[in-house]
Amino acid sequence: MKAFRIILSLLIVGFATLIFAPEIKAQQNTKSQIITEYNGKQYYIHTVYKKQTLKDIADIYNVSITEILFENKELKNNPKQGTIIRIPYHEAIVEEPTEIQEEALMENDTVSFAPSFVPKSYDSERLYKVALLMPLYLEQVDEKFLQEEVSNKQLLAKPFSYLHFYEGFMIAVDSMVSKQNMKIDLKVYDIDQDTNKINNVLSDSTLLNMDVIVGPFHLKPFEKIMRFVAEKDIMIVNPMTNREDLLVGNKNMVKVKPSYSYQMQWLEQIIRDKYTDNNIFVLAMDSESMENAYIIENIALRNIEEFSYVSNQKIKRAIDKYQKELKEEEMEFDSTVYLTDDIVFDVAMINEFPDDTTELKNRVYVYNYSIDSLNEVKKVASTVRENLFIAYGDSKVFATEIINKLNILSKDYPVNLIALPDWSKYDKLFNENLMKLSTIVLDDDYIDYDSYAVGKFICKFRDEYGTEPKDMAYHGFNIGWYFLNALMNYGDNVSEGIATYRIPLLNTKFYFEKKKIDDGYENTFWNVYQYENYEKVLLQYE
Repeated sequence: MKAFRIILSLLIVGFATLIFAPEIKAQQNTKSQIITEYNGKQYYIHTVYKKQTLKDIADIYNVSITEILFENKELKNNPKQGTIIRIPYHEAIVEEPTEIQEEALMENDTVSFAPSFVPKSYDSERLYKVALLMPLYLEQVDEKFLQEEVSNKQLLAKPFSYLHFYEGFMIAVDSMVSKQNMKIDLKVYDIDQDTNKINNVLSDSTLLNMDVIVGPFHLKPFEKIMRFVAEKDIMIVNPMTNREDLLVGNKNMVKVKPSYSYQMQWLEQIIRDKYTDNNIFVLAMDSESMENAYIIENIALRNIEEFSYVSNQKIKRAIDKYQKELKEEEMEFDSTVYLTDDIVFDVAMINEFPDDTTELKNRVYVYNYSIDSLNEVKKVASTVRENLFIAYGDSKVFATEIINKLNILSKDYPVNLIALPDWSKYDKLFNENLMKLSTIVLDDDYIDYDSYAVGKFICKFRDEYGTEPKDMAYHGFNIGWYFLNALMNYGDNVSEGIATYRIPLLNTKFYFEKKKIDDGYENTFWNVYQYENYEKVLLQYE
């Protein structure tokens, strides 16, 4: 298993120094001359060469990967050397690609690693020095450990905790070397919270000559390394923390995990885009969450319309439904009035003017869930327009209760939900109820398995490591791919360049900003997705 070989090689030397330089490879880029007919259709008969991918083959014959897979259903991913496959035969059509077509191809080709955003003027002879400081727990890896059969229990051991990050990072390194001719001197240090390991790393002066340092992953060693390189103009990337305070006064630090405070700018776009025409209910988990609840209240107030205009026919349908249910339950009621939105409607007036509209005031209500009862919501909620609930809390118990109670409420009231700050980390939250509420969730790492780039990465990861990539693998690839590309683009000016440098990544984006000139950079991007039609749909906001 490749994972074991990687750990063993690192164990021998304590840290690895890996020099990557591009190799000149003879590539077979010509079409097969063998054309045959099968089931009334013509095909090229292609023999796969060493390290030739489906994309390589598709490009040679000007067909899509989907066409190849359709005609060769036994293929699951990139074929092995010597495999014989059928390629649909098409008459050659010569067409110069337009600038727009080229841009679209480059935008969608993230993980085929096309050099679409690397300038032609970069220093091709430069050796870029990169340090990866991550917890590998090599002291726990011995010969007995390596010889044992892999079990679920063993996969939970510390040496496997961050292994997928390393493997994803290495795919990015390999791609930069093989596809973009980048020369990389990569040093990998095994560093966790062990003081001796930290001191050993700090005694290595080569760290002071790095172009970029990724890690450490834990807070204590990260702060020490950051102080160690403070007087040097070296970018140090923190891959794990959400804390904002670390950036203050540390201008060379880059934090790739966005803070929750940046969710508010994305929330503003969501409300402006989808929820300007309804009442909004802000539910804070407890007193500590009320500060964020009031921020959300102000965002809602400045983005919603003053009034909603609801057709009388819609109101009439709500009245008819309500009265029918009461009759079926054999309950007495006053058929001349109808209560909703904290307003008593004259039923006769609604029936008399069915083609008119009724003006309803849009309001924002704030509740402290630990004190207030949701029964109060029913007094002011609407049966004739949407009720948007924005729940803010970082407890799975809170999330579960809110989803269950709003699901019950939705039987009588139209209800939508925005869940903050990060409910994506909670599993088993009753997806069916999330669908019913058209729930919107913000997530810093959202994996779209329908994405072409993600599919390519999964195939590559399977080929290299014989297993499915975990979240850490995507995270490792994103960081490697982004910062190595940034180094090629900006060289010694990389710290300034990342403020405007944006490229496609697998499952997130990096939008770096500084709050103050002497502070470090922080990623501000959050994925926004909605549960809709039994799918999670990614909403596009910039």
